[in-house]
Amino acid sequence: MTKTLAVIRARSLWLTVVGVCVAATLALAAQDTHSLSAERSFDFKTGKVFDLGVQIGQVKIASVEFQNLGRGYGQGGFAPRVRGSDSEASTTIRAHVLAENPTTEKWEVSFALEFLDRNGKLIDRVTKKSKWDHEAKPYDLDHELLDYVVPMIAQVRIKFEGKN
Repeated sequence: MTKTLAVIRARSLWLTVVGVCVAATLALAAQDTHSLSAERSFDFKTGKVFDLGVQIGQVKIASVEFQNLGRGYGQGGFAPRVRGSDSEASTTIRAHVLAENPTTEKWEVSFALEFLDRNGKLIDRVTKKSKWDHEAKPYDLDHELLDYVVPMIAQVRIKFEGKN
């Protein structure tokens, strides 16, 4: 009888260890999908939708699309005429991001876009933030660049950081 009791205790101890290992693995996997930061890199191409599949906190970021809005975009009004404008030498690059927060928690995501040349050297960087509160909405990140620099952009690296 004591031999049977020892076998039962050994099996229950083994099952407990296996259960703890499975729980720890699932916890790490869940933590990885709900990270507070992420980074994605891809070749720069306007007009193409890049799937991101990133989740920052509760915000699910599905995709990004880059557009070259051209020279002088957003330069309307009286102020550029008074102070002068570099619109002849610059263009606006828009990163159109599709994201959603299905929960009632408010989340803010910071986007850091780094435009890189073919050697991986930084051409320009821009950082902006947006908030999601129980909504699905696109976010347009507009950044003005010198027009002659745009053909040099080979890659884009996007760093995401979130806070509740």
